[in-house]
Amino acid sequence: MYSVPELINAFGGPTQFGLVIGKRASTASEMKRNRSIPVDYWPRIIAAAAERGLELDASSLMEMHRKDGGAK
Repeated sequence: MYSVPELINAFGGPTQFGLVIGKRASTASEMKRNRSIPVDYWPRIIAAAAERGLELDASSLMEMHRKDGGAK
């Protein structure tokens, strides 16, 4: 199970993650810092993760956000 920062790093960091979601690296960096990825990006992220052999689905993302966001 990834945390949001770990997931972004698994894609190669904010620059590469930004390419996946169609946003600038600064947007991805903000997501990493905030430990939160808006749901609108989840389908793209899940598809890109599958292409890279990363295990990720909507349930994983929900759990990741519950753990990362629940401490705020």
